Amino acid sequence: MSSRPVFITFEGIDGCGKSTQADRLEKTLTERSWHVTHTFEPGGTALGKRLREILVHDSLTFSAFAEVLVFAADRRQDMDEIITPALARGDIVVAERFADSSVAYQGIAGGVGEERVRSLMNLVTEGLTPDLTLLLDIDPDASLARKPHLDRIEQRGSYLREVREAYLRMANDAPARWVVIDAARPASEVFEDVLSAVMRRLH
Repeated sequence: MSSRPVFITFEGIDGCGKSTQADRLEKTLTERSWHVTHTFEPGGTALGKRLREILVHDSLTFSAFAEVLVFAADRRQDMDEIITPALARGDIVVAERFADSSVAYQGIAGGVGEERVRSLMNLVTEGLTPDLTLLLDIDPDASLARKPHLDRIEQRGSYLREVREAYLRMANDAPARWVVIDAARPASEVFEDVLSAVMRRLH
């Protein structure tokens, strides 16, 4: 099905179910004859895979601002290699994380500064803003309980509470773009809300 390009992002703390829901959305839209491109951060490109190893699995210690810049490099590569060409083709782009992640994680919760990170992300993305952002909201205790092994970022339990609050405030400030979905429920129930929000935006 041909259409104007639509950029949909999933946001939320680690373990909220972004990959599960993004995979289901890609499958369902493709079955309905939409052209879909699915990507994720960090790691959606070859460069991103290398950066992901450094960001989440390596023993290196980052300053908060340095962490922003590494994520920014991954994001820009994802844009140049995947997102921008897909939007130019008229695809629906489904992305697990985008610039809002940096604002919430490093800008607000990490103390780098919300406006400082927003300005940097605006430069990196050339002002590209999602048409729809789905916030999969869940308590950190519940989300991390789903994961048998925690990476470097996931180990900061109290930090994720601050990230969650940052996301909820961002969603409240821009209700035309954000839809908040209770992600503590079974995946099938969550997906009903995801698909409903996406179809409303597509039509």
